[in-house]
Amino acid sequence: MTMGRQMDEYRERLAHALSEIPREQVIALGETLFRAYRDGKQVFILGNGGSSSTASHMAADLAKNTIAPNMKRFRIFSLNDNAAIMTALANDLGYENVFVEQLTNLVQAGDVLIAVSASGNSANVLKAMRYARSRSAEVVGLLGFDGGAAAALSDIPVIVPSEHYGVVEDAHLILNHILVDYFRERLAQERPWVV
Repeated sequence: MTMGRQMDEYRERLAHALSEIPREQVIALGETLFRAYRDGKQVFILGNGGSSSTASHMAADLAKNTIAPNMKRFRIFSLNDNAAIMTALANDLGYENVFVEQLTNLVQAGDVLIAVSASGNSANVLKAMRYARSRSAEVVGLLGFDGGAAAALSDIPVIVPSEHYGVVEDAHLILNHILVDYFRERLAQERPWVV
């Protein structure tokens, strides 16, 4: 296969996967994040591997790229970004606990957890989702494939229907950028931080 053909096929797979993501789930995600912003709730994002990078990217984008002078900010955190706590928890308590142990100190009722996972079957992701639900946080799954076990644990499962890791991860980043553009415009227009 030529590089040109590979490029064409990949773009076709990505375009098809994006077209199959249920719009209502993405809209629900946007409304959930808006509620968290308006009500001063915390948003936590997590993932493994490439999804870890997506979690960090989303937290940075929503925290920084949605603001203007004199407006409040998203209270948003990636649970992947502190290497010291991640490795300490993995070493002492097992990798399946690296996210749930962080949430134990932080998550409160009404907060939002966004779990980013292509397969939806990582033990540490599922454990964190169960814990967040037990604390009355809203749980969103940014998932791929068929959603895996994480789909059933998600209040809002946003599933990229592809079994190609690259396509799923690219689609998750595209959804991130859609959300950032949406919030940049909506917050500037509605000014919900003004009382």
